[in-house]
Amino acid sequence: MFIGHNVPFINDKNPRAANVHSELQTEDHWDCVETKVEAGTSIGFSVTILCGLNIGENAIIIVGSVVLVDVPDNTIYAGNLAK
Repeated sequence: MFIGHNVPFINDKNPRAANVHSELQTEDHWDCVETKVEAGTSIGFSVTILCGLNIGENAIIIVGSVVLVDVPDNTIYAGNLAK
């Protein structure tokens, strides 16, 4: 597996610093969701991956892409929004 530099894995579907009353969020407010990356995957530099996705075996995600959907095995995804 290869993961390039500057690849954030977003881990909350609704990340917020404060609630509707402008009070700072605490760790109790976060709902972390797992993302699975399978063997043989290559993720290029500056790719952003949202949470709760499955990145398939031997998948390639091109530099700068934004991934909002599952990436099937043996596919190449690119772009903003990656397809």
